[in-house]
Amino acid sequence: MTSAPSLPERQPLDLRPQTYPSLAFPEEEWQWFLQRCEELGLPDPNPRRETFQALYSHLHGVNQWMNLTRLTTPREYLKFSLLDSLTLLPVLDTLCQPHSALVDLGSGGGYPGLPLMTMMPTQDFTLVDSRQKKVDFLNASLPLIPRTGKGAACAFRGREVGRVRPDLLHHGEVVTARAVSKGVELLPDASELLALGGVFLLMKGQSWPLEEGPAFAQACPAFGFDMVEDLEVTLEPQDPVRHIILAVKKSPLDPRKTKRFR
Repeated sequence: MTSAPSLPERQPLDLRPQTYPSLAFPEEEWQWFLQRCEELGLPDPNPRRETFQALYSHLHGVNQWMNLTRLTTPREYLKFSLLDSLTLLPVLDTLCQPHSALVDLGSGGGYPGLPLMTMMPTQDFTLVDSRQKKVDFLNASLPLIPRTGKGAACAFRGREVGRVRPDLLHHGEVVTARAVSKGVELLPDASELLALGGVFLLMKGQSWPLEEGPAFAQACPAFGFDMVEDLEVTLEPQDPVRHIILAVKKSPLDPRKTKRFR
C-alpha cells in the first residue's frame, strides 16, 4: 500500500500576512454589517474597514493549514467574528480609560481580542492562549492593527500566570473570554489575571441560563467574584439571545472554598 504523501512542514514565514492575497468584503455584506452596528448602538467601524479586511485576509490564508475557525465566508466572519466581538464595546466603554490593561483569555483565532484592539487603539491588550501555534498566529496579526496602546500574545493558561508571566499576575482591569470553556472552569484563570475591582466579561450562548448560569453564580464567591449583570444581545432580530456576563473581583480566591469547583 502506498502511503499518503506527507504535508510540507510549515515555516514561520507561513504566518506572515503578506504571504496571502488581500481580500475585500463585498459591499452588500459590509453595508449589512454597518447597519447592524448602528442598530446595536456600536461605534462606527467604517474607518477601520481596511484593518478588518487585512485581519480577515490573514485569518483566511492561515486557516487553510491551521485550524483557526470554521467561519470562512465574508458574512460569517462579519457576523460571528466581528459583530459578536464588538457587542462588548458599550460595556468596555464604561470600564476602560486609555492604557487600561485588558486580557483576552483563550484568544485562539483572535476573537474578541483582535476586533477590540482595532476599535480600542489606546488600551493595552494581552491575548492569552495555551497553544503556542495560535499565539504565533496572533503575534503575526498584531502589526496589522494601527494603535498606540501595547499589544502582545502569550502562551499559557490563565492560572499559570504567576509562574509564566508574573508581571501580569493580578494586573488586568478587564478579562474577556468567548467560546472557551465553561464559566466555572474559567474563574480560577480570571481570578489570577485580574486586579481587585477588575471585571470578568464572559460571552455565552442561549443555553447559558439553564446549563451554566446557576453553577457559575454559585461558584463566584469562592473565587472572590460578585456576578453583577447578565446582558442579553441578539446579532439579528430573529437570532437566539446571546449573553454577556459581568463578574467583579472583590477579593482573592480562597483555596479552601474552591476545591469543590475544581
